[in-house]
Amino acid sequence: MKFSEFRSNHEIEKNFCYSSQKGETKVRDLELILSVIKNINSSLILEDVLTLVLTNAIELTGLERGFIVLKNQSGILEYKLGMDSNGLVLPEHFFNISNTVVEEVFRTGQSRFIEGTQSDFGGFTSKSILNLSLQTILCTPLIINQNKIGVLYVDSKYLKKIRNREIIYTFEILAGQAAIAIYNAQLYEELNTAKEEAEKSDRLKSEFLSQISHEIRTPINAILNSTSLIKEEFERKFEDNDFVDFFEITESASRRIIRTVDLVLNMSQVTTGSFIPNKLEFDLVDNVLNGLFFHYVPEAASKNLDFIVEINTPNTKVTADEYSITQVFSNLFDNAIKYTSSGSIKIAVNRDQQNRLSVIIKDTGIGMSKDFLPSLFNSFTQEYQGYTRKFEGNGLGLALAKKYCEINNADILVKSQKGVGSEFSIVFN
Repeated sequence: MKFSEFRSNHEIEKNFCYSSQKGETKVRDLELILSVIKNINSSLILEDVLTLVLTNAIELTGLERGFIVLKNQSGILEYKLGMDSNGLVLPEHFFNISNTVVEEVFRTGQSRFIEGTQSDFGGFTSKSILNLSLQTILCTPLIINQNKIGVLYVDSKYLKKIRNREIIYTFEILAGQAAIAIYNAQLYEELNTAKEEAEKSDRLKSEFLSQISHEIRTPINAILNSTSLIKEEFERKFEDNDFVDFFEITESASRRIIRTVDLVLNMSQVTTGSFIPNKLEFDLVDNVLNGLFFHYVPEAASKNLDFIVEINTPNTKVTADEYSITQVFSNLFDNAIKYTSSGSIKIAVNRDQQNRLSVIIKDTGIGMSKDFLPSLFNSFTQEYQGYTRKFEGNGLGLALAKKYCEINNADILVKSQKGVGSEFSIVFN
């Protein structure tokens, strides 16, 4: 599997561009579709994605139940998930649907929207439609890059009279975006499986991660560049731009992927011993911190956080590897802003009585429990675990920061209280 096949929202944006030019897409429709896209792209866990897709499909159409079937490695459709309008997951033995409709939709790649099926079921001589007393069926293929990966199906025993242009159009948009989200989740699942296998051998892991780093970064950077150009074109041509949120979603998701790849690759280099530090004397404030201040102050301001900087010593020179030290502080600043919703981020640069340079990052964020602190610097560890955690991340940032500090003969210390905030100190020995 080539990881350069990760897809973005650019296909959906082309559809919207066309509709906007024709004057058919209204702000209300855009808001509805944007909400759907945000929901189904909020996770890379396949189980979560399937649940979100079905939930939105059922809510969108007002029908009673829905199912997703996906193509397996043998090219055969398999039941993956079923749900009803109350959010109840339906076991596989509840998978009583019109197989004739599903198979026809998958074979042809064309959607079917059928109403009044008890009197006229769209040319399908399907006994299951009659036996199940189905009145309304919406079925559409899940297609990405001209590859059919499955089918999205919803139905009802009641005549819903939903055949209208807005619902059908939005349902097909949902299916298109669902295909991208499911495909990305499948790739992510494969990536995790491959990562676990690669961990059995440090040499293979390093080689594997180096290769996929290039394969992921290259298309993601192309997406970012293309998105930027399209955004500028829209801003130039349209005074009332309804697409700003879509560009922001694409840019944010792309940068998140790049950051994850960087963390995984850097951790691989450190754990396998392939990272070679270049230790030189440099001014920590001038060479590292000033650039990070410039980058993170606007981000803090966007959350109405005070970003306070205190340089309490004229001598801020250290001997260390500049790249890895930059990564340490970048991660600490990023975490401080991420986990702080109100208050301030305070950075203080000092020298102690032993003439050691220290940098303290103190926030008024959510803090951490005393029980969690001993495992804080373990790889792939976060206090908030599971698919429903509030904060994104992979649990590698602080583990990597710890290892980089060790490489640079620096100590990383932490004080934290749940609901009060955290304080990280980097002390150069």
